[in-house]
Amino acid sequence: MKVAFYNHTSVVSGAEISLLLTAKHMNMAEPVIFAPEGELLERARAAGLETVAVHGYRARLSRNPLRLMLGLLGMLQAGLKFALSVRRHSIDVIHANSLRAGMMAALFNWLHRRPLIWHVRDIPPKGLIGKAINRLAGFAVKAVIGISHPVLDGFDRRKLADRLYHVHNGVSVRETAESDRRQWKERIRHELGIPPNSKVLLIVGQIAPWKRQEDAVRAAKLLLDRGLDAVLLVVGEPKFGQTCTDYWHELHRLAADLGIADRVRFTGFRADVLEICCAADVLWLCSDNEPFGRVIIEAMSQAVPVVATRSGGVPEIIEHGRSGFLYEVGAVKELLHHTLALLNNDERRRQMGRYAAEQVNARFTIETTVSKVEDVYKSVLAPSEPAPSFGKAKEFV
Repeated sequence: MKVAFYNHTSVVSGAEISLLLTAKHMNMAEPVIFAPEGELLERARAAGLETVAVHGYRARLSRNPLRLMLGLLGMLQAGLKFALSVRRHSIDVIHANSLRAGMMAALFNWLHRRPLIWHVRDIPPKGLIGKAINRLAGFAVKAVIGISHPVLDGFDRRKLADRLYHVHNGVSVRETAESDRRQWKERIRHELGIPPNSKVLLIVGQIAPWKRQEDAVRAAKLLLDRGLDAVLLVVGEPKFGQTCTDYWHELHRLAADLGIADRVRFTGFRADVLEICCAADVLWLCSDNEPFGRVIIEAMSQAVPVVATRSGGVPEIIEHGRSGFLYEVGAVKELLHHTLALLNNDERRRQMGRYAAEQVNARFTIETTVSKVEDVYKSVLAPSEPAPSFGKAKEFV
C-alpha cells in the first residue's frame, strides 16, 4: 500500500516532525512524502524516505473576501498539480498532514480518485470558514484523524461520526543512560553559559503570540525576585509571518525591560530537543489552546516534569499532580506556584519525572500512533469492515 503524506509547506514545525516520525515507523504502508522543496523534504531524504516535490502554496484562511478568493485560487493551483502527481506515482491512499493540505486534495477528489484522510493537528476555525471545512469533509474525506478531542470538536459529529478517529502523537522512546543525560546536561549548560547550580526553566516551540512565551519571561522574573538562581531557555524561532517576528522582538524587549535579559537565553531553533530537555529542571508550556503539545511528551520521556496550561489537548497528556501540573492560561502566579513546588522539592520533582516517563511509555509511543494510523488505512480501504473502536464517535460523547 503506497501512501502519499501530503504537506502544504516545507517549513518544519511540530506537525512536520510528527509526519516524519510516523512515516519513518510505518509497518504495512509504503510512505511517500509530497511537499514543496525545502527543509521538510531535506529531512525526509536524510531519513531515507521517498519524496516528491510539489507546488506549494501558503494559504491563509482569511475573513477578507478578496484575500479569501486569492487564497482559494492559489489552493486550486496547488491542489491540481498535487492530484496530477498522485496519479503519476500510483498512490493508494492520501494522508493530508494539515487542514490546508487536506482541502487542496479534497477539491480534486474527482481527479486523483484516491481515498483521502485528513490528519488534523490544529484547532479548526469556527464560523463560516469552519462550516465550509465541515461541508468539504462531509463529501470528500474518508477519515479525519484528530490528535486530541478539542481538535475533533471542530467537526460535525452528526455527519462525520463514523469517520472521526482520535490518535495522539507519539515519540520514539529510547532508553537513555543516566550518564548520557548528565553529559547532555553539562554540554548544553556549558554551551549556553549556564552556571552548574542554576535552576533551568525551559519553553520550546515556534515563537508566536498564541504560544504566550511572554508568560514564561514574566514567571522567570518572579522566580528571580524571590532570590532563586534561575535561567530561562526560550527555544524556537518565528516561522509564520511578520506578526511572529514582531512578537520575537517584543519578547527580547520584555526581558530587557524587566531587567532579566542576562537570565533569558533565546536559542533560536534547536534540533536537539531531547538533549535540551535533559538540561532543564522543569519544562513550561504556556500556550493558549495548544492542540496537543508534542514537546510535553518529549520532555516527559526524559523524566523532566512539566507545568502546562489547562487548555486544548494538554489535559489529555498530563495527569495533574502526578505526571505534571496544569494551570489556567495567563495565570503567571499559578505557574510560579507549581514551579516552586517542584524546584523546592528535589524528591517530588524526581518522582513526578519518573511517573511521567512511565506514562509516555504506556500511552505515547510512536509505535502506538503508527498502529492506530495503519488501522485507519485498513478501514478506508475496506469500508465494509467495522471501524476500529478508538475511532468511533461514541468515544467522544
